[in-house]
Amino acid sequence: MPWPDQVRQPAPPFAAGASARRWPPVADLHCDTVRALRGGVDLRDHPEGQVDLPRLQLGGVGLQVFACYLPSGLARDRALAETTQMLDALDDACERCAPDIVKVETADQAEAAVERGLIGMLLAVENGHAIDSDLRNLGTLRRRGVRSLTLTHARHLPWAASSGEPWAGSAGLDPFGAEVVREMNALGMIVDVSHVHARTFDDVRRLSRKPFIASHSCAAALCPVERNLTDDQLRAIAGAGGVVGVNFFPGFLDPGYLASRGADVGEMPAERERSVLGDLEGRPLGLTRPPPRAPWREPGGTPRADLDLLVSHIEHIARVAGEDHVAFGSDFDGIPQTPRGVPDCSAFPRILARLSERGFGDASLRKIAWGNFLRVLRAND
Repeated sequence: MPWPDQVRQPAPPFAAGASARRWPPVADLHCDTVRALRGGVDLRDHPEGQVDLPRLQLGGVGLQVFACYLPSGLARDRALAETTQMLDALDDACERCAPDIVKVETADQAEAAVERGLIGMLLAVENGHAIDSDLRNLGTLRRRGVRSLTLTHARHLPWAASSGEPWAGSAGLDPFGAEVVREMNALGMIVDVSHVHARTFDDVRRLSRKPFIASHSCAAALCPVERNLTDDQLRAIAGAGGVVGVNFFPGFLDPGYLASRGADVGEMPAERERSVLGDLEGRPLGLTRPPPRAPWREPGGTPRADLDLLVSHIEHIARVAGEDHVAFGSDFDGIPQTPRGVPDCSAFPRILARLSERGFGDASLRKIAWGNFLRVLRAND
């Protein structure tokens, strides 16, 4: 992948680094690093990617949500097995990174880890295709420690509509999809509406009895693409007590990004799925090297999206939904480019500094960086 150039520096121990600067610990609601881990990458040193242990420490990350992404085109009889193997890869990575990274499932465990100077690893699954239309598989994932499920990805599921395709139905969730939401509430799994169709969003808002999230989405008012959230949706998430993790992908921050590359947002997820599905043919789900470039992956020069535009999306969501309902959802290692000035997970202190310059006080910064997601996690415990 055309990762931006970055200067790699030795990271101080997390506890020392955190105490030496004013910024609160960071909870990042979404990264896709597990694909590289499945391919044999060592989380202790992954210079080709955007997330590894030294840079998590340098960035002051106290909780990283690792999402197991599953392509919708994968055969249903392989879906749960592939997801399980990704969870195995995360368990292995956690063991290799011990004692610096520890797997956590609850808000109390996440806070205890940070107090000990450790980084919490929280498990998530991206795409409800993983459950193979079987409610029992939700329980299987929860027993493996999974705390969040993104209902859809780029394609419609038999029971849930995605923002990645046109939809002619009258509902976003069918009766089984409604049962999925209810069962997730019962199991303590956070419902994640990133990637869902607007009708699916409305059904989740009506059905969920627990706060739900959009783990990696941006503001449609600033970048009007189907993957982003309207102001009404932002207010709905706030009304449910949930939170929006802002995605760092320039294509969701800058309305001119995809157009300048001769693509639209509807093409991008399909290309990503095809590249990952191609990697599945005859070998495990994991990328040890970048997939063949699709047209939307071409760098095409420096993206206009930068640190200030990323902060503007955070600022907009805080203004519309309230500062209790915005967080970070980087999508690192799942995006081909990042905003200028934000090369990887070491850049969180830079983002917090810019938010401070924009007028966010210390209490607000702690909410955005840490407290908001921990509140939602605790409400779903």
